Amino acid sequence: YSIQIDVARVDLRIVPVVIAMMFGGLPSALVTGVMIVATRFMLTPVEQMDAAVVSTIVIGVFILTIAVIRRYIRMTFWNFELMIGIGILYSLPAIYLLTNSWTTFIEVSLAYIFFNLIAGFVTYHLLTELRRHFENIQYQQKLAMTDALTGLANRRRLDDSLSLVGSAEEGYSLILIDIDFFKHVNDTYGHDAGDDVLRQLGTTLASLARPDDLVGRYGGEEFLIILPNTSLVDAKSVAELARTTVARNLFPTTAVPDLQITISLGIAHSSSSHTSLEALQQADKALYHSKDSGRNRSTTYTKQLQLEQA
Repeated sequence: YSIQIDVARVDLRIVPVVIAMMFGGLPSALVTGVMIVATRFMLTPVEQMDAAVVSTIVIGVFILTIAVIRRYIRMTFWNFELMIGIGILYSLPAIYLLTNSWTTFIEVSLAYIFFNLIAGFVTYHLLTELRRHFENIQYQQKLAMTDALTGLANRRRLDDSLSLVGSAEEGYSLILIDIDFFKHVNDTYGHDAGDDVLRQLGTTLASLARPDDLVGRYGGEEFLIILPNTSLVDAKSVAELARTTVARNLFPTTAVPDLQITISLGIAHSSSSHTSLEALQQADKALYHSKDSGRNRSTTYTKQLQLEQA
């Protein structure tokens, strides 16, 4: 939108260009400039086309100038207003050429400077508040989906991911992990030591996961790894790698610098014919078999295992 002042039409086009430059860089500013110029040519009467040409030249030089400046400054209020000021300075000669009168030029220029600086002030603070608001929302969303102790996915995120991966036709695998004799660690060395073990185990499991895998703390000392598009054989390899890595590494705590632990694992595979809950129950039964068979081992769920437990 523009404001008609005497023979000149004042608008705030430099403000969206600066916004685009500050947030998106040169490509965004160029796209914004092209949109503004194209609109100006479409809306400008033929007899005023010289004004549109001059405006195009001004906005082009303006974009190139602030693109150079943007490389060396941070996004602060004063730098935002600096770019607005450069746009104003570049526009003033064009305003004089179009008005061709000092009286009209001064009247139009004062209004142009005032409106653009005020628009820049309001826009920057509005964008800052909106950005802070969205960052806070993202932070709260992350908290809602992250285990506070380990930094891994929490049970809510794992359950959500299970419901999504469960709709894939390719099938997926689950690895349910439990720390052997973890109660002994807590009772003997204290809960702080237990928390240290949980954090370190979470880091270890995350380092072994593949890019598409999701590792999370399912609750207490139980961890769950969701492996999309993964066969039972591949899941078994991942599980064994995790088991042997944990068994040969130390998990130092303040109380015990040379603490060693082991883990038991249950592996299950599912496809579109199984629900995620059924797959999780199968992994839990396989985990129970690992613990019941001496711990520090991984067990793959099979129908034979189901018959034995029945």
